[in-house]
Amino acid sequence: MPKVNRKGQAEVLSRDQLAQLWAELNQPHRLITQLAYYTASRISEVCALRAEDISAGKIVIRQSKTERTKEVVIVPPLQDAISTAPLPTTGYLFPPAKWTRATVKRYRIQRHKTGGQHFELVGELPPRQHISSRAVDKALRKACDGLGIQGVSTHTFRRSLATHLYDAEVPLRQIMEITGHASLASVTCYLNLEQRAAENALLNFFRDSL
Repeated sequence: MPKVNRKGQAEVLSRDQLAQLWAELNQPHRLITQLAYYTASRISEVCALRAEDISAGKIVIRQSKTERTKEVVIVPPLQDAISTAPLPTTGYLFPPAKWTRATVKRYRIQRHKTGGQHFELVGELPPRQHISSRAVDKALRKACDGLGIQGVSTHTFRRSLATHLYDAEVPLRQIMEITGHASLASVTCYLNLEQRAAENALLNFFRDSL
């Protein structure tokens, strides 16, 4: 989904907007985006969750970008969402649709000097093991169009929680542990803090000068 005028960053939604969006989304897309928000994780990481990753009130997230794992506590709103969703007890939490479970064969065109051609099998892709981020993005796009919300992407949920935590004056180091960023510098850039500080400074200057 395109990110409108965000310099490549997904739009941050308020809690009211998130509630509206979740009311519009159907399962499993609703729970996937809720997990992404409440654990500050990427959609691709949530799509790959297994039933065994949820235990003793915590979720183990395998971070695709850093190749590290993080353990996130399940907060009450997320526990409610999980308990009301029909989830498998073993294997991937979000299996793929039936029509995406088949083996995909890859071909290339072989042209003959005489002008004829035929398709040559060059390999096979294994069946998809879990729902794809693209499927979630498609459902999200449809829901946002219906609500008139722009600039949202599958990354909105992770970025929204990080922003909400910062606005609630949660220390950056704690936010870094929750999101799984490798450094404070990366969190600062992720939250776009320098631009926000500049905007606040400008507003405060002219407010005080009136």
